[in-house]
Amino acid sequence: MKIRAIIVDDEKPARDNLSGMLRNYCPDIELIGEASDPVTAENLINELIPDLLFLDIRLSKTTGFDLLRKIEQREFGVIFVTAYDNYAIKAIKFSAVDYILKPISYHELIQAVKKFTSMVETEKKSIQLELLIENFTKERAFNRLGVNTEERIELLIVKRILRMQGESNYTRIFLEGGKSIIVSRTLVDFENLLSDLGFVRVHKTHLVNIDHVESIEKKRDVNLKLSDGTLVPVSRRRKAGVIEKLKSI
Repeated sequence: MKIRAIIVDDEKPARDNLSGMLRNYCPDIELIGEASDPVTAENLINELIPDLLFLDIRLSKTTGFDLLRKIEQREFGVIFVTAYDNYAIKAIKFSAVDYILKPISYHELIQAVKKFTSMVETEKKSIQLELLIENFTKERAFNRLGVNTEERIELLIVKRILRMQGESNYTRIFLEGGKSIIVSRTLVDFENLLSDLGFVRVHKTHLVNIDHVESIEKKRDVNLKLSDGTLVPVSRRRKAGVIEKLKSI
C-alpha cells in the first residue's frame, strides 16, 4: 500500500529536488501534492488527508511548527526537511520525530522513510506531533522527552529521570519509582540532548541527572549516591569536572 505524501517548502527547486528523489529512491511514496505557503498547505492537508508530510521548518515569514498548530486533525506523520537550526532540531529530537538536513542525502531520505513505515500507528504520530508543538512553545519546552520503545512512544518527564546507562547502541533509562526502559539510541545522543538540562556524563557508560545526586562517596573510588540509593561510579578522568559541576549547583 502506497504512503500518500505532501511536500511543503517555500522554495521550488527544493520541492523539485525532493520529489525527484522520492520518485527515484522511495517507490512506496505516492506524492499527492505540494505547497509553497502555509495557507495552501493547510488546505491541501485538510482536503487530501495525507499519511506523511515532508515539511520545511522555515516557511518564508512563518514556520512549519506554526502550520502544525493550525491543523486540528494531525493524524499524519512528519519528516522535517531543513537547513541546520539548533533549537528546532533539539525540539524535533526531544519529540522523537525524524528530520533530514539540506542538502538532502538520498541515504538519509531512504532511512527516514523506512523509519516512518515501521511506525504506522496513528496514535504514535499524534503523540509525536503534540509533544513537538509543546517543545516549540518556549515556556513549556523540554519538560517532556519522547523516546521510542518497541511497543510505544514513552513521554518521560525530564526531572523524573534519575540516570541513563549505555549498553552498546542502546540506552537504559532509570526513572523515579524504580521503573526502567531500554531504547535503541546511544548514550552520546542523550548526552548531547540533555547536557544543558542538568545531566552530566560521569563515566563512559553513565549519564546522571544532578538534581538526583544526594552525596559524593569518596573512598578508593568516587561514586555518586542518587535519590533512589543507587551508587554510580565516576571515572578518574571525569572526576574533577563532575565535582566542579556539583559544587556549582
